[in-house]
Amino acid sequence: MVTLTEVDKEIIAILRDGRATQSYIVDETGRSRQYIHNRLGILAAAEIVENIHPKTALYELIDDPLKGEENGV
Repeated sequence: MVTLTEVDKEIIAILRDGRATQSYIVDETGRSRQYIHNRLGILAAAEIVENIHPKTALYELIDDPLKGEENGV
């Protein structure tokens, strides 16, 4: 199991609203493209998110590890 960072939680919150591109996630979080790319790779390896369209780097949430938490993110 992966230890979620605050940025991971932000990414999950964004993807709860629906699919999003890596660029959109970068814009929403204010983090660098490389950092978000790395975090998405870690979340994908943990089967939390999935890159459903590699050409456009479109991601969706497939397993919400924060579901059921009182405050979510």
